[in-house]
Amino acid sequence: MHLLLLLALLSNLIIAAGPVSAASLLDQKDYSYWKKILHYNDQNISRADGTKFFLSPIGKSNPEAELKATIAAFKNPNATAGWFNYHPQCVFRERFFFLKNQGLLENVPEVSCPEFLEWKDGLNTESVSLIFSSSYPNNPSSLFGHTLLRLNQKKVDGKKQDLLDYAVAFSAVPEHDDLGVVFAAKGMFGGYKGFFEITKYYTKVNEYNNGESRDLIEYNLSMTPAELNRMSNHLWELYQTTYFDYYFTDENCSAVLADLLAVAYKEDDRVNAHARWYYLPGEMVKHFSQLKGRIESITYRPSLKKQVAKQFEKLSPNELKEVKEIVLKKALPENLMNTNVLDSVISFLDFTQYRTKNKLEGEEATLQRSALIKRSKLPKAENLIETYDQNNKPEFSHDPQKFSFFSRLVNNHFQTGIEFKQGYHDLMSRDLGFDTFSQFDFLVGSLLYDFKFKKIKIDELILVNLASLHEYRFYDPQLSWKARVGIDRIYDFKCTHCLKLNLSGLGGLTLRSQSDQSVFNLMAGIAGETASEINKAYRLGPVKK
Repeated sequence: MHLLLLLALLSNLIIAAGPVSAASLLDQKDYSYWKKILHYNDQNISRADGTKFFLSPIGKSNPEAELKATIAAFKNPNATAGWFNYHPQCVFRERFFFLKNQGLLENVPEVSCPEFLEWKDGLNTESVSLIFSSSYPNNPSSLFGHTLLRLNQKKVDGKKQDLLDYAVAFSAVPEHDDLGVVFAAKGMFGGYKGFFEITKYYTKVNEYNNGESRDLIEYNLSMTPAELNRMSNHLWELYQTTYFDYYFTDENCSAVLADLLAVAYKEDDRVNAHARWYYLPGEMVKHFSQLKGRIESITYRPSLKKQVAKQFEKLSPNELKEVKEIVLKKALPENLMNTNVLDSVISFLDFTQYRTKNKLEGEEATLQRSALIKRSKLPKAENLIETYDQNNKPEFSHDPQKFSFFSRLVNNHFQTGIEFKQGYHDLMSRDLGFDTFSQFDFLVGSLLYDFKFKKIKIDELILVNLASLHEYRFYDPQLSWKARVGIDRIYDFKCTHCLKLNLSGLGGLTLRSQSDQSVFNLMAGIAGETASEINKAYRLGPVKK
């Protein structure tokens, strides 16, 4: 009996002396935060793809192994990490502070990290704003819009200079100048690496607001000093070690930024709650707007194109005619004293300079200089606060998914069906929350039931259906375009239920009514179809609409 008790005691001692589970070092709540810092999903696979982000060789798929390896690295005075081989404590600042606060680094001396302190002091961050850039119709990859963060610096002499703040953006970095179709394909299937970029905010204003004529809507976030500190520490970790394979759908500018903000708001699991398998920029903003207390205020920064349009609205018909004559002849009349006309000429030339990526040369450059000199000698314009249409704020938008029913009569066949659309917005949808007369539909499928044949058949499968009906104006002579890739029915053969692969692209002119509620559009292009029922299995030809 005594021998049995002794053996039991020894076995308990052996078990107690065995390896300790890393998860047991942290309670469930803190272990959940550890997984946030490492960007693990529900399957314990990290979104981060750069190997230097992990201190364990199996850290990408094993949170416990990474926790053990991180503690060991912090204790090793000779360890190095990151792209610049700093000590791990100086690379993984949020990990270090977190584990230290959990009592897991007792008697571990803290390493001096001057590079990190210099970087953090240089940012001089007092608050954070979530920035939404509206869609860019001339680039299909930008039709969703874009999100970034602005790190608002502390005021200098009581003045706020937001253009000098730092912007934090996550975006794909192509290795080559790929064509639009190739760029879209690689972006869909993770063909690019995504990196964090930290730059001055004015560069983003020039790029988006001016160069691409996109509105910038600035959502000023409520963030405590502790939350701000966590976000800055983690941003340094990401900036120093890793990239993410970029996917347009679920690992894009918004999804990765939401994960970063989830570290700042560590107690709030709603911050990066992805509702479906894709995550759109507008949805991220809409989600934040629904979180009580997260957004303190909103600032709207209209695009340069909107500002130019507002300037031209002030002109009378005669003044507009005079402006057109000046920009056509590229010369100012000697006796021109009309400030409205001069301001409009200057606005036209500024917009042209940004639109053509600073290609204002020769007579146009001379005209710009002459107009600025003449305008400087005339009275200043009244300092009026202009009002702009802000209906494209994403918090107003409809849900991207749609479920609908339809019925029709084809060749004396009555058919009824259902359609399910994953996203995003089409020309027949409500425009509130989106830029008007633009469309980005993807993954649309429909089934129909034919009452004559009593069969259920596929009616249509659309991969993408894009449209940008851009109004053609003399100061902004851009063409409209449409593109579509999908599978649909063949209606000109007797084969009632046959399907064909269809690809089409069109371009043309769009004119809008003065009320801005209707458009006149004329387009021409080319379309191709392939199906076994078609002669030679394909047909190709021009189309117009």
